[in-house]
Amino acid sequence: MKKVIIYGIGKTGKEYIDYCLSHGAANFRLVDSNSDLWKSNYQGIKIESPSIALQQEYDLIVTAVNDENRKEIVHDLTTLYKVPEQKIVSHRETIILVEDEIYNIGDMVFDENIVTGEIMTGREFGSKLKPDHFNNLEKFYFKENHRCVNKWMHYFEAYDRFFSKYRGKDIKILEIGVFRGGSLQMWKNYFGNTNNQVQIYGIDIDPECKSFEEENIQIFIGSQDDQNFLQTVKKEIGKVDILIDDGGHTMKQQIISFEELFDLVDDDGIYLCEDLHTSYMEQYGGGYKKETFIEYSKNLIDFLHAQYSETDDLVRNKYSDRIKSVTYYDSMVFIEKKRKTTKSISVCVS
Repeated sequence: MKKVIIYGIGKTGKEYIDYCLSHGAANFRLVDSNSDLWKSNYQGIKIESPSIALQQEYDLIVTAVNDENRKEIVHDLTTLYKVPEQKIVSHRETIILVEDEIYNIGDMVFDENIVTGEIMTGREFGSKLKPDHFNNLEKFYFKENHRCVNKWMHYFEAYDRFFSKYRGKDIKILEIGVFRGGSLQMWKNYFGNTNNQVQIYGIDIDPECKSFEEENIQIFIGSQDDQNFLQTVKKEIGKVDILIDDGGHTMKQQIISFEELFDLVDDDGIYLCEDLHTSYMEQYGGGYKKETFIEYSKNLIDFLHAQYSETDDLVRNKYSDRIKSVTYYDSMVFIEKKRKTTKSISVCVS
């Protein structure tokens, strides 16, 4: 089993250490730059200074700190202590599998017995999967060099099911939530070839995300619950074929974004809202059967069938004429858009 150092004993670090211990991982050492902590311990594990700990053998350093502090720590590790950058990962880039769990990994298949109780990087997790079962998105995610992407494993099967029909065609995509820019690169790789035009747009509230722009990738800085900002984006980019909401995940953000941007999706396009599990989390404004995006999107099913309603409590609206289908997955809803229609018809042929 590899030797791991967890760097950071602040709030984020303690939460990560507790996560590791609760998932059966215990083969790690603790390091912090605060000398006041060096004679103490956390959860019975001694806290060491970087200069002493890094003199001993290690395979991986996990920085369990917030994003603001991480840059400074990575700089110190690589310059002062000569740590190879490939041995440093964020705590967000690790996973620990638990014995007796059956994991939802979509159409992927484990290549060997699951290793439990070990801190693994995302790349190491990918090495445990059978590559001949990978779709094109999974191949890029696990095998290619790209900026950081963080996705639930079962998403890729759903992506490929709904998005594969656009491959090789001219396409425009808008993704809300840039993070570190890796998913924008993933879409560019998945849809692009030498014979088609692919334009990727991103929206994020963090100004630093602007640095992730590259050829065919343009990023707008603003809030997804700012209607004036969203209207400005709409005017600039025109229609898109696919819109993905992977932004802040609050109920307000998801609902405002859908109401403002659904008409941005072109005929036969797709509006995808991700991470719907936040509809059940109080910190995002969620809660079971409360005013969440889950409950909001369930109403779309009624609107889809409004033409058959025999009560004034359900009447057709703009969504009745434009929604083709509503498909739920764990934490995802795909809303397919159709050309405007006003009535379905039934024809008998004999």
